[in-house]
Amino acid sequence: MVNLKLTSNKDLIYYYPMGSGAPSDISRKIFKYLLVHREDLPFENIKIFCKKKNVTKIKEELKDVNIITYSDLGKISHNSLIHIPVLPSILPNSKFLLYIYCTHIKKTKVVLQYHGDVRGELKISYKDVVSLAHILTYLFVPNILKSADAVLVHSNYMNDIIHNYGVNKSFVISNAIETDWLKPLEKEICIEQSINKKSYNIFYHGRLSWEKGVDLLIDAVFFCLKNNYSNIILYLAGDGPSRRYLEKLCCRLGIENNVVFLGNLDKKTIKWFLKDVDVAIYPSRFDAFSLAILEALSCSNCNVYFSKKAGIYNFVIKDGFKLHAFEPSVENIIKIIEQKEFVDKSELQKEFAKKYTFDSVVFDYIKLYTNVIDDINSN
Repeated sequence: MVNLKLTSNKDLIYYYPMGSGAPSDISRKIFKYLLVHREDLPFENIKIFCKKKNVTKIKEELKDVNIITYSDLGKISHNSLIHIPVLPSILPNSKFLLYIYCTHIKKTKVVLQYHGDVRGELKISYKDVVSLAHILTYLFVPNILKSADAVLVHSNYMNDIIHNYGVNKSFVISNAIETDWLKPLEKEICIEQSINKKSYNIFYHGRLSWEKGVDLLIDAVFFCLKNNYSNIILYLAGDGPSRRYLEKLCCRLGIENNVVFLGNLDKKTIKWFLKDVDVAIYPSRFDAFSLAILEALSCSNCNVYFSKKAGIYNFVIKDGFKLHAFEPSVENIIKIIEQKEFVDKSELQKEFAKKYTFDSVVFDYIKLYTNVIDDINSN
């Protein structure tokens, strides 16, 4: 337990996102674990900031938490610490308005939890005309990050990027999973898509977008199918802006019967696939962390191969684990698929994943807040 003596009354105001993506989900879970350890936090009060339309739903989940909205902005004390999770597309939205009010009017301290990589968003923009409207937004993000009192990122990879922006006060805290990822499935589940045990079954789950490198995986499968590996089936779980392109790519290559687009799957179904397939491959061109890789490592009965360009690779190296990481390219994926002998690292994968649960990571957030508060008190 962390014992802290408050030098003054301070509030933590936590922007509580209600989005459907992984960053929003992570932020919500972290807040719930912070509540469990509220006695260890250097704050007298913990409050949620949200849009008015979300108040009722949040109160159903968190009955004992004080919730404030835009109509309560005047009640925010200058003695507060504001925690805002942000993406490269921060402008113009409710998070940005809260940020402007707190930094320019109330003069409160702000911690920004940064998910994503502006480079990735720009790459996607060039391939998606609709996203071009956000380019000026992406270019403005470095200035916002530099003005924060602290920036939280989820890998050393991202830390290096924001340091290049000119951010001086940053913290690296790993993403995390809940402990049920580590538990075996209690019983078999019924799913529409069965696995043919006579085939060589490859699995990927996550966002279907350019930076995830799924097209590299499809190209590698095409090469292997063309060269006497006719029994390969690739299962792609997830959705995203590249799905339509990837489906057309499979048709153009003539391998649409060997690639199964599963759409978004729940946790139990993902675990079921990872229990039964021959290999899982995550070929990100670059990735701030990749929660999907951590999920796969936690429960797969097969080897998980993942890109060295994913932020999670930093933690694998730091902890001294020798897992199956590779430079993302079609050639390297072909080698993975065609290899005749390999070392089974499924148990080592689980051992690594056990280190990164919310139960453990929440204490890094407590240290972050304590550090920021200590800086405030010393100035």
